[in-house]
Order: sequence, then structure tokens, then C-alpha cells
Amino acid sequence: MATRMDTINKRTNYKRILPGSSGKLKMKINLTQNFTTMVTGHGKTKAYLHRFKIIEAPTCPCGTRDQTTDHLLFECELLNKERDILKLSVLKTKDWPTNKTDLIRKYFKEFKKIVNEIHFDKLNAE
Repeated sequence: MATRMDTINKRTNYKRILPGSSGKLKMKINLTQNFTTMVTGHGKTKAYLHRFKIIEAPTCPCGTRDQTTDHLLFECELLNKERDILKLSVLKTKDWPTNKTDLIRKYFKEFKKIVNEIHFDKLNAE
């Protein structure tokens, strides 16, 4: 069961990643289920579902690691094509991989594109 401190830490992390209200309005963030999952780590990833004993194993279908949001964004070979656009944009000014905060704040358009192209139902079909 989540403690009050766990809840506070999650909110703080979410606020640290996303800009304040005026910044969100300027970025025109459409809070989809995929976007929220990738920012917070809560949602349809196998690691999250396994944590709550909804599925047996947290392993990504690529077979290399647990399917976390970081694995999907930075490593999963099943998303190499989708990740390339994001990676190329980042490499123009920074090293890859970068952190989620930079991905959201500085490369939002490309981040949103990869997030919206993740089809968890197809990706996790067994």
C-alpha cells in the first residue's frame, strides 16, 4: 500500500518533469494515457502490471529487460524505428541518451510522437 510519502514523491517527480501551468498551456500538452504512462511510469508497461500481480512477468517482448518506461524510451529494440527521430533530434545538441525532463521540455514534439506511436496492446500481446 502506498504511503503518504510515496504519493508526495510521485507528485514532486511529475512536477519536476513538467513545467508549471502556464508552461503546459504554451506546450499544448494533450494528456493521453500513453503520455501519462511514459511520464509517470504508471500504466500499461509490463513492469507496472507485474508489480500489481496483474501479469506474471515484467519482461519486455524484446526479451532483454523488464519493460519499464525508460527501457521503452531508450533501449527497446522493438521501438528502434520510432526512437530514431527522437534520437536524431537530441544528438544535434546533446548526447544520447538524455534524461526524461529534457526529452519533455526540449524535444517535446519528438517525445510526443514516439509516445503516441507505442501501441501497448500490440507490443504486449502474448
